[in-house]
Amino acid sequence: MKILIFSDIHGDLLALERTVAQPADLYIAAGDLATFGRGLDLCGEVLKALGDKLWVLPGNHETHDDTRAFCQRFGFVDFHRQVRTLPSALGKTQWAGLGYSNITPFNTPGEYSEEEIADALSAFDGTQPPIYLVVHFPPHGTKLDEFAPRKHGGSPALRAWVERVEPAYLFCGHIHETAGLTERLGSTQCINVGKQGYALEI
Repeated sequence: MKILIFSDIHGDLLALERTVAQPADLYIAAGDLATFGRGLDLCGEVLKALGDKLWVLPGNHETHDDTRAFCQRFGFVDFHRQVRTLPSALGKTQWAGLGYSNITPFNTPGEYSEEEIADALSAFDGTQPPIYLVVHFPPHGTKLDEFAPRKHGGSPALRAWVERVEPAYLFCGHIHETAGLTERLGSTQCINVGKQGYALEI
């Protein structure tokens, strides 16, 4: 099974068309299809043929109400704060989704405090491995959250959870400057997927 995860389209319909033109069995939009909630339905028109082959998270530019209604209108899957099972060549894999971001300076509509992030992630604690975690925001203090030299915008609560639970993969976006970069935290492979997306075979 081939899964394509992408993030941070921000209404760029040409980029969205190029991304989803890549063949895959399942697509995951990891947040920020829109900008401050605007343009979701235009993205929906591009994506509507995917139906339930598209799982959607809200980024910090959408609320869960926005993306829940969006999924209902277009037949997509609301993946926020959900665990879903997918088959793989070696058995079942568990996919956990968490949208929004940690607090930003921009007062965007989808933001969690570190305490709220820790609480949301704790719901995944009992998930049977291997866990594939898809979040909008990156863990703190990595290559994936460095928006300027030695300036990091990721979540300490997310990093602590990853170091404790050690999911097989973490996929994120949010920090545009680091799209496409990868890093390992312990045994976890972490990837900032960006708008071009990242394809994984399981």
